[in-house]
Order: sequence, then C-alpha cells, then structure tokens
Amino acid sequence: MAPPNFPNGLDLYSIGFVTLKYPELAPGIPVPLGNIVGALQHQPMSAQNHQVSQIASQYIDAFIAYQVSDEPCLKDKSSPQYYFSNALLILNYLTSNPDVCKRIAQHPTLTNDLIEKIIAPDFHDGMRDVVRPVLGSFPPAGFAEDFGSVLQFLSTMLLYQAEMPSLHPRIKEIIPKLKEWKKTYKNSHVKTIRNVCERMVGQINGMEPEMIAMMRKFQEEALVCGVASCGVKGATGLTVCATCKIQRYCGRDHQKADWKYHKHICSKGLVEPGQ
Repeated sequence: MAPPNFPNGLDLYSIGFVTLKYPELAPGIPVPLGNIVGALQHQPMSAQNHQVSQIASQYIDAFIAYQVSDEPCLKDKSSPQYYFSNALLILNYLTSNPDVCKRIAQHPTLTNDLIEKIIAPDFHDGMRDVVRPVLGSFPPAGFAEDFGSVLQFLSTMLLYQAEMPSLHPRIKEIIPKLKEWKKTYKNSHVKTIRNVCERMVGQINGMEPEMIAMMRKFQEEALVCGVASCGVKGATGLTVCATCKIQRYCGRDHQKADWKYHKHICSKGLVEPGQ
C-alpha cells in the first residue's frame, strides 16, 4: 500500500467523514463527496487502483452498514440521499474493484433495496425533482449524472449475481423503465444512462455466461499488490488480507513490508483524530 497518497490534500479520514456524516463536510477539507470522487477519477488508473483498495480496506463494512441502516435521510423522499446517498456514490466508485463487488453482493439487502426503489413509479421523477442543497461553496450535482451513477451501480452488481444469496424477485419490472429511459436520454450528455439501460436489459433477461466472465475478468486488472512499486496485478498472482479481504499482495514479503501502513486502516472504519 505504502502511505496513503491522495490528490489535493485529501485523506482517508476526510473521505470517510463526508460519506458517513452527511450533510457535514470534513474539517479542514470542506468539499462535497461528489467533488472528491471527481478528483479521484482524474488520477491515473494505476493510482486509482491503489486508492480504491485503501478506501475500501478501511471503510467497506462501514459504508455498507450505513447504506442498509435506518438513517432518516435514506428513508426520506424529500432528501436527495434517498435516491443516491453518499454511501452509494462512493460504493459505485469502489466497484471498479471486484473484491468490493463481492463484498457488497454478500449483503443483498443493499442491492435489493435499491431495486425496490427503482421499481417504484415515482422514483425517476422524484429523483429528478428533489431539491439538491448547496454544500460549502460548491454547486450541487446534476440529476443526470446521479441517475446515471445509480444505474451504473446496479448494472455492475448484476455481474455478481452468483455471489448474491438472493435477488429481488420483481427485478424484471425494471425492464420497461430501462427501455423508456434509453429513449428519453438518447441525446443526454450523460451517455452512461443510455448505455447502461441497454446493457442492463440484457443482464436482467440473462446475459451469456461467457460475456459475464469476460467483463469480470476485465475488472480483475484493478487488483494490484499493496506495495505501489511492485507492479503485480490480477487475481491469480495475488493473495488477499485475511482481515479486510480487500488489500492484495504478491506474497508474504510485501505483505509484511506493508503492514506498518496497512495496520492503521485495515477494517478500522471512521476513526476520529486522537483515537
């Protein structure tokens, strides 16, 4: 892993704080999560792979627990968090890592609750019309971007149906909506909506196993040894930390070398300064 190295003065504490303490912004870095994720997405992919592993190593269980909790804003249709929470936003970013996807799949309530919301006849319009507050000095995210991210998250998770103990029995009710949204947003600047709607119809109806395997294999390129200078990547050449089950290593030597850093974040969740 080496010491966590994030752009623009960001750190693991700030990322966890702004995700889990909505609508508060992190002390010292008063930046909304959407802007933080945007900054991370502008990093080279090799850097992102390490950053994703670091964030997930510390927070994956905390983010999942938050998303399936009874937090009031997650149940309130007048809140944008009902439709696309900060936890779901960061989890969508982290699903570039297949180990993250498999961990989420072990908690089917998370995905199935999202499906239940999307099935509802007022989901799209409610998400479009909800008031998005200004946080700090940053304008709120746009509807189309958030809507595309919701659909992208669900599409990614459908690649891991085999790991899910159960899948929502009414998921096929989404298909007519996807076909309608594909037409509605065919000229949208957020091309993710149109593309994911088309792909997800095939996923729900039953994608060819070979295609699923190919897409999952492609994701394995995001698995990298925690020692940044190592360069080994891919599922076959790496073992995984037995505690967080996220951080990967090429062997015992690099795992031992990295422990002086990894031990401070491994499955720790949000740790307040001084604790």
